[in-house]
Amino acid sequence: MSIKTIDRIENLDEIPVEIAEKVQESVINTFGSIIGEELSYIDEANGDGALNGIIGNVTVFNSEHTLSLMLAIPKETAVYFSEVFIGMPLPFESDDMGDLIGEISNILAGDVAANVEKVGFRGQSSLPTATRGSDLTLFMPNKPPTKKMKFASANSEFWLTMVLSESK
Repeated sequence: MSIKTIDRIENLDEIPVEIAEKVQESVINTFGSIIGEELSYIDEANGDGALNGIIGNVTVFNSEHTLSLMLAIPKETAVYFSEVFIGMPLPFESDDMGDLIGEISNILAGDVAANVEKVGFRGQSSLPTATRGSDLTLFMPNKPPTKKMKFASANSEFWLTMVLSESK
């Protein structure tokens, strides 16, 4: 099976489909491994509503481009992830919950970095951060190419927003 690779990202009007597919594949594989459930990509999902939960942020970057990944995880799914990841529910308001979502974001970034390299985007991942709150809405400056994806399993649902921008 041949994999189409990207020689160079010339146009930042949209995220190359090869990168989007590899990120989607990484999310399904990473979270499927973490939660032990089949995870599905929900096409045409609307994730524009405000979030009561936690956002994990991490980037995969090189000298030319930055691929930002923002996991928007509702409160109930975050608590479920703590149960399956460490074997007990963490209080949503605890610092440990932020550490957990940061660690999950970091694991995802490692898989994404390895996976997008297969299509020609070589980069390294940043340190993750986590933001907790209610009525959270993500705004993107300068309208870089963005792709929102929804994922769900029997016991979880979350969104991933991917943004590709020039590295500065």
